[in-house]
Amino acid sequence: MDGRLSRRNFLSVVALVGVSGCDKDEPGPAPNSGPKTIQMSWWGSTDRHRRTQEALDAFTKRHADIKVTTQFSGWDGYWEKLATQTAGGNPPDVIQMDYSYIGEYARRGSLRALDDLVPKVLNLADFSAEALAGGKIDNKLYGVNAGINSMALIANLTLLKQTGLELPDQTMTWAGFADLTKTIGTKSSSSGVYGCEYAAYDGAALECWLRQRGKELFTLDGAIGFTAPDLAEWFAFWEDLRKAKGTVPADVQATAVGDVQNTMVARKKAMFDFAHSNQLTAYSSIVKDELALHMYPQGPAGSRPGQYLKPSQLMSVSARTRYPMESAKLIGALLTDPEIAAILGSERGIPPSRGVRGALKPKANPVEQKTYDYVESVGDKVGGLPPPAPLGGGEVVNKVLTFAGQQVSFGKVTIDQAVARFFEDAATALKK
Repeated sequence: MDGRLSRRNFLSVVALVGVSGCDKDEPGPAPNSGPKTIQMSWWGSTDRHRRTQEALDAFTKRHADIKVTTQFSGWDGYWEKLATQTAGGNPPDVIQMDYSYIGEYARRGSLRALDDLVPKVLNLADFSAEALAGGKIDNKLYGVNAGINSMALIANLTLLKQTGLELPDQTMTWAGFADLTKTIGTKSSSSGVYGCEYAAYDGAALECWLRQRGKELFTLDGAIGFTAPDLAEWFAFWEDLRKAKGTVPADVQATAVGDVQNTMVARKKAMFDFAHSNQLTAYSSIVKDELALHMYPQGPAGSRPGQYLKPSQLMSVSARTRYPMESAKLIGALLTDPEIAAILGSERGIPPSRGVRGALKPKANPVEQKTYDYVESVGDKVGGLPPPAPLGGGEVVNKVLTFAGQQVSFGKVTIDQAVARFFEDAATALKK
């Protein structure tokens, strides 16, 4: 998350997205001669940037009539820039979209429904209904699943073994995870290595924890789906770990912004990071130690599944694009053409296209094979896909929760004060 953009300014920018989405002016007529230029934006690691650029080069070699310009960054700052561009009426044509934001952008009129381009331009015949569900808002397709993944702990097995510890099996509970990370802290914090990142303001970790208790981040009607005592218990769990040196200190965690290279496992500050399965490729391009994927901790006996299979990202088209067919062709090539999709590999998740998946899996390298194996192994242990976040939901998860968690970890406020402020700010965000 980018601390350089104030929360008040962020609210103003997001509000402008709504104004832009309500603009009744249609995009201007497209030129009739010369290559048609479209812009694609995405966030991600250095490895993702390299792979995507190579895939785009392969696409333009086949389509001399289409030129693709690019815009990419780490997660940090991506959404602020996209909101500003959307408000200014000059968004990218093809947008890498996140599940936590697609509902907001679609309902504000900032994304183009793709249904009329399927299947003539965008052939999604070998995508399952489940794979397509994450891109549908109000029964219209606003984003195409770019990869199937699930929540996953990235574990550094090399450091664990050096500490004399083994990776527990997939039945590890939150209580067991707390004991493990505290033990790691006792053994190795003096050398600057802790059990795990401080994940109190990790939205995916909180969501898993809530779902195991029969709750959600948001209700079907767009309200917060949990209570103040729930969040207080969650913050208390992480404060207990931090004080016992089971997690990295607050000031260290605050530097984990931007690219994967700044995460705690990538910097060898911790042995566990809360992440998603597709990110193993990016981690492995940075860390040469042996890494593994492990399910998030399990809830107490009788708990519901906390994890689910989700779109790692989605590919969407701006409502203001002059070239919807060309944008759809690009998305189709990246996600359904085996030769071009092979360049991307599983870095964005397991290919949702059955044909692409069948072509790529036998050729997967050892790291990618771990990702395939993990997603297959959790298939019978996960719950259903939650509804997309409501208007303002992305801000709640990515801004409001972060602010509250950091205030607690730095000792600026008590847990109860942070929780009260969270619900106040969340209510404001959801009313926009």
